[in-house]
Amino acid sequence: MDKKYIERPERFNKQEYTGNYNKQHYKDFGVKVSPEIVERIKEYCTRNKISKADFVRIAIDTLEELER
Repeated sequence: MDKKYIERPERFNKQEYTGNYNKQHYKDFGVKVSPEIVERIKEYCTRNKISKADFVRIAIDTLEELER
């Protein structure tokens, strides 16, 4: 038997898996803001060791809390 042509199971493709997972569980959100705002956000995130996604989450939670 020729081992070269043995059918093997597909190998796990982490990149494909991650891409599919992200498509199902996340959405992109882009905004255009002035460079000054970008710097303020970056500095805040660095200072508080949070991601930009966490920044947006905290901002919307805070604004919704203020509405109550």
